[in-house]
Amino acid sequence: MNVERKMKVAMICHFSNKEVRDNLPLSNRRLYRFARKVLGMPGKSGWYGDIAPWDNSIIGAIKERNDIELFVISAHGGLKKSIVSFDSEGIHYHFIRCEIATMLKKIIHNDNLWRTLNPMSPKVKRLVNWIKPDLVLLVGTENAYISSTILGINGFPIYVLCQTIYNNPEFCELDKKNSSTELKIFEKERYVGVYSDKHYYLLRGLGYKNYIFSFQWPTYKNTFVPIPCNEKQFDFINFALHMSREKGFHDCIEALSIVKVKYPNVKLNLVDGGNDIVRAELKRLIKKLGLENNVTFTPFFAERKDLFQHLQKVRFAILPCKVDHISGTQLQSMKYGLPVVCYKTTGTPSLNNDKECVLIAEMDDIKELASKMLLLMDNPDLAERLRQNSFEFCQKRKQDTLGNMHRLVENFKSIIDNYKHGTSIPEEQLFESRL
Repeated sequence: MNVERKMKVAMICHFSNKEVRDNLPLSNRRLYRFARKVLGMPGKSGWYGDIAPWDNSIIGAIKERNDIELFVISAHGGLKKSIVSFDSEGIHYHFIRCEIATMLKKIIHNDNLWRTLNPMSPKVKRLVNWIKPDLVLLVGTENAYISSTILGINGFPIYVLCQTIYNNPEFCELDKKNSSTELKIFEKERYVGVYSDKHYYLLRGLGYKNYIFSFQWPTYKNTFVPIPCNEKQFDFINFALHMSREKGFHDCIEALSIVKVKYPNVKLNLVDGGNDIVRAELKRLIKKLGLENNVTFTPFFAERKDLFQHLQKVRFAILPCKVDHISGTQLQSMKYGLPVVCYKTTGTPSLNNDKECVLIAEMDDIKELASKMLLLMDNPDLAERLRQNSFEFCQKRKQDTLGNMHRLVENFKSIIDNYKHGTSIPEEQLFESRL
């Protein structure tokens, strides 16, 4: 590879932020919402908002470099055109309308037939062949409508970054097309990156025999204006773009009913991305437990900076996520000053390795979850200590992750050299060397 020219990377993903939405012709999505309702798909409010901050972090980190020419190929809902392309701040963007693909995914029951008919696949393939990248980077395997598009791409090294492993027995309900597509990707691709022991062992347990790289996400930057403690509007918050049982929304409501016995005016704020079916379930549970005056719903924020500012209105975070190693919402809450109550997963105990930063309840133990919530409300000194410890944890993590984009680029170079010339992958870049 000519080291004097920029490395060309085609990044396939599904993300959105305000910068790109300002350049996209977007519809009101009324027909799409109606079609979802007819097909019995989860309801969506039709709003447009920031999606996948990890993608945004990679793009932002590449903007600060001068050795990579980045072409982003992303799904985006609501486009008035099939494909919209533009350049911004040195990045080449190509957005592809995804509603037809997601509808067909619901209608066509045969996985292989759906993947064959996925209208996004030929568009992505044409773009990749036109770009002629040194490397194709797929970020996330869990959304089949976009991840399946790489199955027809050949002639280029493809690096798959796992945002999660969808074939995970901890998931209560698997989307068959997502899980089968992920397995197809692992069967085809030689280069996969993971960021946790859990994902490494899941991948090996699925029979993956090829290269598994170690990576971490580049740091995501945000600012906020602190709000004094006496001006907080809510005691607890749970937030997720896609609220579900797996994100602990039902459990935190049940735990709140126990907390209410001692604190009748306790306030819980649920911030969600608009799944009508789950919201209706939660409202029935809230009514059943007599919590109508204790729980407030807030629509998810279009821009993440507004979400992080909203967190300043809350005293504590109740985030009993069940399937994440460590959830992004837990780390975000720690970063922005909220003491966290969570469940014990494969990753959350590590948050307390050096100092106690979060309060951890055993999985599915509602009573213990409530006791941890009460512990925070009863002990302001404990809450402040957790807040300070979390701040120190996040500062250290920020320093540790300053080189994350550099490490990803080293992964890129090693993959390209291995693919083109058979050069050995340096052991220090592989996850096995981190165990």
